[in-house]
Amino acid sequence: MLKQKRFVAMAGVLIVLLIASWVVALSRSASRPAGAAMPRAALLASFESDMRNVVYRWAPEDPRSEAERRAALFAFTYQTYDSSAWIPQSLFDGNLATQAIVGNVDTIVRDKVGLVLWRDNPRVPAFGMAPNAGSGEPLKWTVNCLTCHTADIDGVTYFGAGTKTFDDKWLGDALKELTSDRWRPLLLHNPADEPYAAAAHRILNSHHHDKIDSLTRARSTAFAASHVELYMRPHNGTMPANDEVGRGDVKTPPLWHTAAKIQSGRWYTDGSFHGRVPMMASSMELEKDRPFDALVNSVVPVIKEEFDSVITHLRPPPYPYAIDRELAERGKALFYSKELRCSRCHGEYDGNGNVRWPGVHVDVGTDPARQAVVSPAFIDAFNQSPLAAEGTLETSEGYAATPLTGVWANFPYLHNGSVPTLYHLLGPPSERPRIFSVMAARRFDRDRVGQLLSVDSAAGRSSELQLFRRFGDDRNWFNTTREGCSNAGHDVWPRIRTDANRRALIEYLKTL
Repeated sequence: MLKQKRFVAMAGVLIVLLIASWVVALSRSASRPAGAAMPRAALLASFESDMRNVVYRWAPEDPRSEAERRAALFAFTYQTYDSSAWIPQSLFDGNLATQAIVGNVDTIVRDKVGLVLWRDNPRVPAFGMAPNAGSGEPLKWTVNCLTCHTADIDGVTYFGAGTKTFDDKWLGDALKELTSDRWRPLLLHNPADEPYAAAAHRILNSHHHDKIDSLTRARSTAFAASHVELYMRPHNGTMPANDEVGRGDVKTPPLWHTAAKIQSGRWYTDGSFHGRVPMMASSMELEKDRPFDALVNSVVPVIKEEFDSVITHLRPPPYPYAIDRELAERGKALFYSKELRCSRCHGEYDGNGNVRWPGVHVDVGTDPARQAVVSPAFIDAFNQSPLAAEGTLETSEGYAATPLTGVWANFPYLHNGSVPTLYHLLGPPSERPRIFSVMAARRFDRDRVGQLLSVDSAAGRSSELQLFRRFGDDRNWFNTTREGCSNAGHDVWPRIRTDANRRALIEYLKTL
């Protein structure tokens, strides 16, 4: 068994390559010589077929041709951001890789990592994988935004949805071991790949901070990691002290919320970044040991282009199951009523995936840990970075009243993903589950709209106290007693009052 080691959570954006390489090596090695390059032209030629079972939706008012949209989507899907950190394919072509990390491919990908497999793609096994296609060099891998912005719900892949099960910490621990001095000499088939594997190992070790390992799988600490990375550059690689870095695990939001948030120009769950484009995401590239110059010259321009060509045009996927239209009309009347006042904070919806969003950011009693991440020290580090030219980082008065477009697919709910279903969110807070399975988020609860609480029948019959005893320390289970994981707040039950009203509201929310 591998010794579990703590290191930077966002290192997962590098070592997700481990799974890509294993799947390629173990299940697709016959399709090409080991380590052979992957022509970009081949990826482009099969892209339409590769995406045939992937659910995504363009804005109906987008004037571009289908060919133009597909080209933009292809570039986004395989974007490498001119990465400075690559994992060579040859590191995983040997059978020793599976001896180092115990388990077969299905176990690793499905149960350990929680990636979304790209089942129709014969060359790239999972969303977020980006090969050095067309480079003329031996095959290497990096990752991009889709690692965290793709989800599998009831066996269907939803492009742009926030991840439900991805565990970057487990991946980080695994690849740190495989790129170590112990394993590199045994695993590498191509001596020319040694510098790439050694560099990955150095990066994984040198960018760790104690505050930014996620406490629960499928939760992100990227915002806190941004503070660390922005601080390191002007301080010769020295990290900020532990008491200067906040902890606030959050779920990954869907990309289709961009269309709403652009109206106020405030980004992330607390709206602390003000600007045209949500630039804090670009700082994740710094975790690949890149300097500020590379961020400004290579990463920021590409993110701006993707923002304009893809992200702003994405709209939520329609609810995939039956809707009681009569009940939904009752729920709509409640949503816009003076008694409930839902639209005052969450906006007005046209039923086609669009919303007139007021951009309300307010304290409604939810867990304050993530909001507190934006400290004076964080703002100072931001102001000394090139990102200060792209907007401002400011303390926020609360979390965003989330856009509700595609809300059915944005479970679990609240900024930290602490409430599993809409039924629980709109009911009495005292009835919200205090512990539930993260892995059960692959299965959709049609009755309560959200995720199942568990997929294990024995766990389903267990009391909450028994679940805490068995799974209280398990990262595969969300535990509301962990730091930053409270499920309190957003108590609207005193206004909703009855289960009939709650059911009607839920039915309307399916239509947004």
